[in-house]
Amino acid sequence: MNEINMMRIIDHPNVIKLYEVFETDNHINLVLELLRGGELFDKVVDKGFYTEKDAAGLMKKLLGALDYMHTKGIMHRDLKPENLILANTEDDVEVKIADFGLATYVDIDEQLFRRCGTPGYVAPEILADQPYDHKVDIFSAGVILYILLSGASPFYGDSYNEILLKNKKCEVSYDFEDCEQKPTTVGTTTPPVTLPSSLFLTPNP
Repeated sequence: MNEINMMRIIDHPNVIKLYEVFETDNHINLVLELLRGGELFDKVVDKGFYTEKDAAGLMKKLLGALDYMHTKGIMHRDLKPENLILANTEDDVEVKIADFGLATYVDIDEQLFRRCGTPGYVAPEILADQPYDHKVDIFSAGVILYILLSGASPFYGDSYNEILLKNKKCEVSYDFEDCEQKPTTVGTTTPPVTLPSSLFLTPNP
């Protein structure tokens, strides 16, 4: 019921809207905002990567929604492209945060200890069973930014355990020799992902 209670108090253009809840003896049915654009994950797979301009537009909306949620005392804890839904098929940046199954209430100065989230996207302190706070959502946003700009995961591995270990040690790869060079907004061909994503991908900031 925590998920429902949190969604009821959230009212932000970049968070999926809960309209109504219907309960039966065996089920709880949620009436949610209709979003036709599909998961951000599928969009990145289809596009290959986002331009810097589009990535900046999407991240502005995502970070604005996170700031709103955090001021409401809500931490998502499972941010990933699969949990970001595009509003429609015509706009690649109008994204909405969804799936509050692992979300929790937290005071702005409170720290938590429960391990949760998806390896490859979570802050290392969660995997290391260290105390953490709302800033773990910002780390996950950094992973998403990296994926948007490069079309690849910062913690790539051939197995679940390899991904988990790289994520826990925060071993981020900025080697783009095997990646296609992407033009930047100023016309150069240097990979643009290193500086902006590195500002987010910092354990225990």
